[in-house]
Amino acid sequence: MNIKEEIISFYHRNKYHVLLSLLIFFTFTLLSYFFPSFFVSLAMPTIQGMQEGAKAGTLVLSTASLFINNYGVALMMYKGGILLSIPTMYLLVYNGIIIGVTGAQLPITYYLAYILPHGIFEITAIIIAGGAGFRLTHAIITVLSGIKLNDENSSEIFFNHLHLALKIFIDSAIMIIALAVLLLIAAFVEANLSIPIGKMFVNMISTA
Repeated sequence: MNIKEEIISFYHRNKYHVLLSLLIFFTFTLLSYFFPSFFVSLAMPTIQGMQEGAKAGTLVLSTASLFINNYGVALMMYKGGILLSIPTMYLLVYNGIIIGVTGAQLPITYYLAYILPHGIFEITAIIIAGGAGFRLTHAIITVLSGIKLNDENSSEIFFNHLHLALKIFIDSAIMIIALAVLLLIAAFVEANLSIPIGKMFVNMISTA
């Protein structure tokens, strides 16, 4: 199997897990954007914390700090797969709400101008991290479903399931490693380019 075929195969093996992650994330992003009053109490502590940190100068927008913070969240989403992806789903919902409520409080042009440049990479990484967490849960369920205590071929069945689960786990590990590249790009853009790009875009709109 060549590289192209392997990439296509990898995509088909993992697409439903990533699509589930995308569905959860954007459902709550859109709900909190169009109906912010229902979600603002959940989002405001985080939003206010960031605003206060920016005012006090304690919120450091460096490539390294942003990457470490965001990759830490991605790892939590991935490790949530060990607990049947319950923490994974919570983090997808919560991050979707934060983005939706923030967007509802700002003019759409301002929001897109300052968020979109790095958000494209960061949101994609969040969705992939959710998919990786779901894939990890899939691996665990595959192992557990191979435990057949009353079957005469129980050992063979278990090791077949274990072998399949290992392949699923490797897929999930590849996803969580690969998204580090997206988060590194997002961190660099947010730390160095988002504000200049945002100002330029807003100025273009205001003078048009």
